Amino acid sequence: MIEKTFRNTIERYGLLERKDRLMLGISGGPDSIFMLYQFYNLAKEYKLQLVCAHFNHMLRPEADREEEFVKNICKDLGIKFISEKKDVNKFFKGDSLEQTARNLRFDFFLNSSRHFKVKKLSLAHHKDDLVETVLMRIIRGSGLKGLRAFLPKSKFKNLTIIRPLIELHKKDILKWLEDKKISYCVDKSNFEDRFLRNRIRLKLMPMLCEINPGIAQNLYNLSLNTSLDYDFIYTFSHKEFEKLKRGETKRGIKLDLEGLKKNHPAILNNIIRVAIEELKGNTRRLELKHLDEIRDMIENRPLGSVVHLPGLYVRKEEKHLVIQTLIL
Repeated sequence: MIEKTFRNTIERYGLLERKDRLMLGISGGPDSIFMLYQFYNLAKEYKLQLVCAHFNHMLRPEADREEEFVKNICKDLGIKFISEKKDVNKFFKGDSLEQTARNLRFDFFLNSSRHFKVKKLSLAHHKDDLVETVLMRIIRGSGLKGLRAFLPKSKFKNLTIIRPLIELHKKDILKWLEDKKISYCVDKSNFEDRFLRNRIRLKLMPMLCEINPGIAQNLYNLSLNTSLDYDFIYTFSHKEFEKLKRGETKRGIKLDLEGLKKNHPAILNNIIRVAIEELKGNTRRLELKHLDEIRDMIENRPLGSVVHLPGLYVRKEEKHLVIQTLIL
């Protein structure tokens, strides 16, 4: 039974505590509507305080109707509803429309969580989403971190993010909604093949399933196993970063040069990632070629050498490796 799998996922990964104040990211699509009803059914048992958060991206003509749809469901269920509307196209700078939308959406979640004193956010990513994300990152080129896709529980700034649908398939979610005669919104852009994720879902996955019917479970297992490996490597690397840090400001970090040289290349790469994440808050646009160049500078290039990265530069000094943000 799908409800039992939902509950088991919550218990297995420790996603809920009694009396949790929980924000639900609800788009109006089938996955998030399913999640909304599941938490509504659990609210009394767990004594949950639920807040439904909807972000209107203003990207499609039906966006306002979807916002009103979610608002009305929350009114019927007696769940607090909050929303924000922003024209994502106006904030788009030509990099990635999807990432621009995600940034604005998470800004909304963070601001709302502070206002309502909520520390936990639930998102409706399911097993098929995870598999598609793994494939998308393999196609684009990814290391261990990318192969993790996303986790049942993770941290984003001051928010704990939970994904209680991570062990459920889309087809089972749709069947449950159909059996219960529960309405949801359909995003027609999910069927347009101009997006890579849609091409993976509509074209690549059916082909892979013909070759190996168990491919979805195999990719899911790959992601979970990689998560364990990466968690160990990242934790170890973060401890090494703290040992090697010799100074830190808002714009720069100094690391002990000789100490860096003693680390295995895999650990060295991750120490650099940790340092950049400390400065920028993320490692987006950091590629393997950048890390290779930094390692080459550490080992072979003369003092004063500089490697330029997106929004950063790295300089080799006599005793330190300096990573600094560019002044805009």
